[in-house]
Amino acid sequence: MNLTKLTQKYKSLVADRWHTPGHKGVLWDDDITEIDDGEYFPAGTVEQAQKDAAALYGAKELRFLTGGSSMGVKAAILAADGDILAASNSHRSVFEGAALAKTRVHVAQAPVTDGLPAPLTADIIESGLKEHPDVKAVLITSPDYFGRVCEREVEQVVRAKNKLLIADSAHGAHFALRRDLFPHCFSQTADFCNLSAHKTMCALTMGAYLCVNNTDYIGRADEALKNLGTTSPLYPLLASLENAVEVGRFQSPLYDNLKACVAKFKEKIPTLENDDFTRVVVNAEKLGFSSGKELYGALLKSGIAAETYSGAYTVFIATPFDDGDKFERLARAIGSISAP
Repeated sequence: MNLTKLTQKYKSLVADRWHTPGHKGVLWDDDITEIDDGEYFPAGTVEQAQKDAAALYGAKELRFLTGGSSMGVKAAILAADGDILAASNSHRSVFEGAALAKTRVHVAQAPVTDGLPAPLTADIIESGLKEHPDVKAVLITSPDYFGRVCEREVEQVVRAKNKLLIADSAHGAHFALRRDLFPHCFSQTADFCNLSAHKTMCALTMGAYLCVNNTDYIGRADEALKNLGTTSPLYPLLASLENAVEVGRFQSPLYDNLKACVAKFKEKIPTLENDDFTRVVVNAEKLGFSSGKELYGALLKSGIAAETYSGAYTVFIATPFDDGDKFERLARAIGSISAP
């Protein structure tokens, strides 16, 4: 029985709540805490849901995260228990995790392509490991915010030097849904891989997954997550992580249509060439704007909110919840805005 069904069963049987949370279901009647030391609720449902998610991602073990992928990145660094090599443009959680672990981040300068810092290459990682041979792990960001992924050779370099591989794949949780359409997903090969199910799938905000494929570090990862997390998780959030897997499998055929919608959009609007077609990165400068920020602001005034902006680019995240009509509206809005 999944968490959603178990929640409905609880609500059908319990008339009066004399337990936390204090709002007693008034704010959100799905907000239920552990009942009977967890024997009645959640009753092992989370553990089974994690196994189902692990099967999707090809991971030995998978843990649901209620503190976003940042929680998983920090847990991986704590579990690695040593200095790491990471790109200069890594997410802030990398440096925060190292501070918590009292370890050092040896920074490898990210290459720059198309005016943006790009994922680390195998050559850069190999050079960094020669300079810092005592690091315990290498942390890569793949895909990055702009839909570009690390080349597969980076894994070979890391393994050859007997280092742990930590993949911050926060923006690639959807890759496993269609391995024929998307690039390699490190969820099945990295020692640790973080995936933000709320970024590109349908989990609630703060919902993420941590994949652990090195059996020697599963206990360490669990200990780190226990130290970082709460003893009172939001069960609707955990249910959304379970449902994201189920909905993702159901929606997987829709990515063909989404890819066609993106291709049609790109015929009209200049975009960055990348590896993940669902990450639509518009080149605002080619449209006559001074920056991606300027286009972002102009669209916001017209009622369209993009994901972010950087340099010449404005970034949009597409999922199966976005259809052809929505892409047409976006293209028309961009076309109707007169760049200064």
